[in-house]
Parts: sequence; structure tokens; C-alpha cells
Amino acid sequence: MASSQMRLTGLVSGMDTDSMIEQLMKAKKVRVTTEKKSQMKVKYKQDAWEELNTKLKNLQSKFVSTMRYTSAYSKKTATVSDSTAASVLTGENSVNGVQTMTVKQLAKTGYLTGAKISGKDDKEVTALTKVSELNGGFSGKGKIHLETGLKAVDVEINEETTISKVLTELKNAGVNANFDAKQGRIFISSVESGSINDFSITAQNENGKEALKSLGILTNLATDVKARAEYEQMASYLKADKEATVADPGFAKEVEAEIKNRVEPRLTKYKQLQEKLEAAKDDDEKKKITDEITELEKYIKVTTTTDEKGNKKYTADGTDLLKQEVTDDLYERAEYAKKVLDDYRDNPSQITGATKVMGQDAIITLNDAEFTNNTNSFDINGLTITALRVTKPDETITITTKQDTDGIYKMVKDFLKEYNAVINELDKVYNAKSIREYDPLTSEEKAELSDKEVEDWDKKIKEGILRRDSSVDAIANALKFAMRESFTINDKKYYLKDFGIETLGYFNATENEKNAFHIDGDPDDKDTSGKPDKLKGMIAADPDTVISFFTQLTQGLYKKMSDLSKSVEGFRSYGSFYDDKKVSKEYKGYDSKIKELEKKMNAYEDSLYKKFAKMETAMSKMQNNSSAVMSLLGGQ
Repeated sequence: MASSQMRLTGLVSGMDTDSMIEQLMKAKKVRVTTEKKSQMKVKYKQDAWEELNTKLKNLQSKFVSTMRYTSAYSKKTATVSDSTAASVLTGENSVNGVQTMTVKQLAKTGYLTGAKISGKDDKEVTALTKVSELNGGFSGKGKIHLETGLKAVDVEINEETTISKVLTELKNAGVNANFDAKQGRIFISSVESGSINDFSITAQNENGKEALKSLGILTNLATDVKARAEYEQMASYLKADKEATVADPGFAKEVEAEIKNRVEPRLTKYKQLQEKLEAAKDDDEKKKITDEITELEKYIKVTTTTDEKGNKKYTADGTDLLKQEVTDDLYERAEYAKKVLDDYRDNPSQITGATKVMGQDAIITLNDAEFTNNTNSFDINGLTITALRVTKPDETITITTKQDTDGIYKMVKDFLKEYNAVINELDKVYNAKSIREYDPLTSEEKAELSDKEVEDWDKKIKEGILRRDSSVDAIANALKFAMRESFTINDKKYYLKDFGIETLGYFNATENEKNAFHIDGDPDDKDTSGKPDKLKGMIAADPDTVISFFTQLTQGLYKKMSDLSKSVEGFRSYGSFYDDKKVSKEYKGYDSKIKELEKKMNAYEDSLYKKFAKMETAMSKMQNNSSAVMSLLGGQ
């Protein structure tokens, strides 16, 4: 690049020094341009290799890597005699044959549709409406109990409790809960289907019952079997007196579980208070927090430990006071459960307005063996069976599982298609026309050509950049050799041609496609579609031989490809089929070389301008001296 300093030349001599210097600089600029063109060729080579490398890696990862294992060929297909009753997917371990099946019961999700609720004095009901503001007469304090397959939670309701608050408590307990203001109903459902995920909502005292009634979610025990079972369970613990009830093993287990339920929220509160205490600065605030902690410690005994990083960890157990609290509550609940059951027996047809659909499991029989699951999907001996409807009493459906010959055929065909694309590309770039006469164009050279001419010029260079490349030749030969290997199976030697897979031959194949393989009888191949389909026939008649051959073929191909793309210090990265590190280093090497040449060129250019400037100065002095002499002579 020319120096950026401002120059005024040729003022005295009248010479076009810029043109003269430009001519003198041509040789220097040619050297820089040559190096830039050489660097651009390296970039073209790098881009060509990256594209080729991607194709090789795709062949290896998508097909060669998986097809070397027999599990890739464990393709089965299953059909159902009545697709309205069930659907079936096959897995690796599915067994060929015909099986019989019936669907006895479909899985259901527990669902409660609440009765329509209304506000006192015809006030509009929203999620923020208090339970005490609903028609139903609720007042005071009530307790309700939510039991799910995995969790049990008590919810306390008072006159200030809103519908939204109740729903939040239910959601936290593990069910879906929503209030539809337009319909004026609460809807509650299990998160998942199946009897284990079903739920029950029961009252623990009379006020709790009134709360459920006001909310419209009090169910009839005649239909809500799970709620009735919950009451029956608690009532069964009652003995002659409280002491005998507490001693009952079942009741003691209920107490133990409930203690754990009540410890958890108190421990969470304890942790929060400890954090607040550490952050508190005001003495009154500290005392208030300390009093709260002291009150909690009446019910939970906290153990504090510190991990390796210095973080505090808290665990807790219930105290005797908490045990007594739980015991009293559960005994009261058991007494109330007996009262509810007595009322139910006196009035079993009580109408509450709420309806409950029980969660239930799906039940099917397969080959006369019964299977149960909480969803309609069953994974049995390699089959995934989805029940869709209950079969009739005298109805039996059949499931037929067999080898998926079309799947194996397609996999082999897709593999060969990918291989052909790669080997054809390797042959194409290696056999490309010479680009000896083509160099990358400079911006000045491009300006003299049309866009189409520039595009064609660059295309010729890119197409021929890997001509006679030794790495391309080595990779292509390795792949060709691996595909021509023979393998002995049951004392017989097999080649690809034994499965109806061959090249078209040197004279029949088009240029750069002489090493591509074609499947006899392939309907998508215009060259071989008219021949007998030997491969498909062998897959159907003797799949084990086909599988054995192609696993061995791809194992050999995988090893060769892995060897060709292993890491070589200073030359190649892992997974690269060419010397990417070397090429990258070569490209960067031109940066410093070009920078150094440009520096020397600029220095040379500056020196030329300085020389011409000196000449101008000397000529200026001579001209001034000459003028002075002439002036003196003229003055005589």
C-alpha cells in the first residue's frame, strides 16, 4: 500500500513522478499479488475439504457407525387385526409370531366436577370471593383433607379464605384445580391417569363439610368410592377408647406419616427465619424473629450441619408436642369419619351436586395373561401396545409381528446412496481438469470482466483445487478396498455382488461414477431396475446372512474411516479426514508473509518519493541560482 502522507511532486521538473514511481513499483506489487493469490488458493482448498469432510463424517455417523452393530438390523413390524381396539409399535426385542389380546378396561383420570355455586344476596362469584360469602352457610374454621397417590395434605379454611386460596392449596398438594366463573363451578382432576393417581377430598370436621358444600365439591359417598374408603379407613382405627385407638398399629402409622407432613412446612419456615435473623440489624426485629423460632422449636427438633463448602444444612424431627397435636387431630378425624359414615348409611342417596369420576387403571390380556397399567400404554416383551377401546366379551384381536424386510432393504439402499455420493465426489475432485492457468482474480482483474465471467472463473478454480490431491486419493482407495472385501459366513465366502450389488463396469458407468454401487431390481435405479431383486429376496429368505455380511462390511469400513480421521499432532484434528491444522497454519502463514512484503513495498515507495523530492529540491536551487546570475548579467 502507498504511504498516506501528502506529496507534491514534479512542480519544478515538470515530470509525472507518480506515474514513474508506479511503473517502478510494479515488480514489488506483483510479488504481493502473487502471495495473496496463493493464499486465496489455500482458502479455496480449505473450503473444499471442509465440504468433503462433512460428507465423509455424515456417511460414517449416519450409516457406517450404526450398521456395524446387529441391533441396527433388528427391525420388526407389527400389525393389529383391529386398529380401532389397539395400536402396536415394535422394539428391538420383539418376537416374531401371532399373539391374541383383549382390552378389559381403559385407564381413566380422576375428575371432580363441582356443583354450581352462588354468592349470598346474588353477588357475583369470582376467584377472590371468600368461602363465607358463598351460599351454604359456612362460618368458623373448617378442615378438609386431600389424599393423592403420592401425597396427603390438610387444608384449613376460615371465613377469610378465598376460592383462589383453596385452589392454590389443592394445586400444591398435587392435583389440577380451576374455578370457571362463567359456569360457576370448580373443576379438580388428577395430574395423571390410573387408580394410584386418583384423589379424594374429605372433611375432617363439620365445618370442613360445610366448606366443601359451599364450594360445591362435597361428593356423594355412594359414587365417590375413594372418599368413602378414606373415611372407612380412618373409622376402622377407632377402638373402645382413645388409648386403645392410639395403640392401634394402623393408627400409629397414620400418626407417623402425618408428623412428616407437618415437619416439612415448619422446617421451611425455620430456614426462612434463620436467614432473616442473620440479615436483621434492629434489636426489636431480632427479638421478634427469635420468638418465632422458639415457637417453632416447640414442634420440631432441628439439627444443623455444614457441608464442605460451608453451607448450612437443616434436618428436623417432630417433638412430643407435635406428636400429641397430630394424635389429637387424627383421633378427632377418626371420630368424625365414623359420624360421616353413619350419616351416609342413614341417607345413602344424598344429593350434593358434585360428581366424581374415579381414576382407574387399564387392563388388557395378552396370550391369556393379564396386565395392568395406570396409562393405556403397555411395554411388553419388545412391543408397545396402546389400548384404544374395550373389546366385546366374545371379541379377540390378534397382533402379528414379523421381520421388517422393507426396513432392512431401505437401510442398505440408503447407505449405498450415501456411499455413492461420497465416492463419486472423491473421484470427481481428484480427476478434475487442471487449473494451472487459473489464479484467483484481484479486484482490478474482476472489474475488467462481467459478473458471469468472474463466477465461471472462480467455479473452475474451486472445482479443480483438489485435483490429484494425495489425501483424496488415499481416502478413495481405502473406501473402495473396504467395499470390495469378502466375508466368510457358514463356510461360504460372500461379496457384495452375491447380494445383487455391483458397479456398472468401466464402460457402462458415466464419468466419475465408475465406483458407485447399484442394487439389482431397485425400482429407483434406471440402470438396474429391470433385473431380479436378489437383495430383497435374500433378506426375506436368509436375513441372518445379510445381517452378518453388512455388519462385517461396515465394521471394516468404520475402522478404515476412523484411522483416516484420527488426530495427528500438528497436522490433523480428531474427526478430520484432511490435515486441517496444517492447512490452517499455511493460510495464516501467508498473512505474515504478505504483511512483511507490503511493509517493504511501502518503504521502497517512500524511498523513491524521497529521491525524487531531493531531485526537485536540487533543480529548484539550480533554477534559483540561474535566475540570480541572469539577473546580475542583465543588470550590467
